[in-house]
Amino acid sequence: MVRLRYVERRPGLVLAPYIECLWEVSSPHPQRVSKRATERVVPDGCPEVIVHLRDRFARNVGGRWVVQPRAFLAGTLTRPWRLRPGRSVSTLGLRLRPGAATALFRLAMADANDRELPLANIVGPSEARALITGLRRARGSDRRFAVAEGWLTARLAEMPARRAAAGRAVNAILKTHGKIPIRDVARSLGWSRRRIERAFKRDLGIRPKLYSRIVRLNSVLATLDEAERGSAVDLALDAGYFDQAHLLRDFRVLAGRAPRAGREGDGEMARHFTRPERLQALFAGE
Repeated sequence: MVRLRYVERRPGLVLAPYIECLWEVSSPHPQRVSKRATERVVPDGCPEVIVHLRDRFARNVGGRWVVQPRAFLAGTLTRPWRLRPGRSVSTLGLRLRPGAATALFRLAMADANDRELPLANIVGPSEARALITGLRRARGSDRRFAVAEGWLTARLAEMPARRAAAGRAVNAILKTHGKIPIRDVARSLGWSRRRIERAFKRDLGIRPKLYSRIVRLNSVLATLDEAERGSAVDLALDAGYFDQAHLLRDFRVLAGRAPRAGREGDGEMARHFTRPERLQALFAGE
């Protein structure tokens, strides 16, 4: 039985270079928290702005469920997050493109890795409150998406014009599904290894090699259908892994599960994040 409703929309042309999509998840009927299935969110290199309009999700931190802030930026993930929805769910997400957060917000991305940074701490209490209030007053997903796009467009206009320093390197890694060695990325851009490391630290908060691992694992998720689960060795080699053991190790660390487990076990909401068509569009820069 489906207990959560998920909808998604692409942004307009102005925001498209910075935002992959806007999404909303809601529950038609309240349900006891103890009855809620947990969600497993797999790292994909995309930070997110999250606003909980009803009950907030909780995240499992060291075996303890910690309630998330009302509105926050989730930085670049380096490990899977286990989440538990509240009794009544209405949550809106703004999925940023890898490296785009520093074009919209003044922050050090290295401080946001695997963390929830309250939005009020990033943009100020009044601006964060304006977004939350506007979303609460809007009726229906389309209107809430319009409010969120308007808020982001205003932020973009206020920020100094700048492109993510790591943008070209990110695109090279995405287009090759994480197979290209970082030294070759640096060489193709005429950069030193030190420069590419600095760019990734500023715009993504993680090292480029780790980002390549995340992209490579997601490239497997994008092709891992029922028929392919029986040939993990071929999948590993096609994706650029040394062998099957290398693939399985990254799945355990980054996805928190084995390849054969499938997306359905990730949860009603999280399985939408790893659907093949979404990941293929990400690799293509769409």
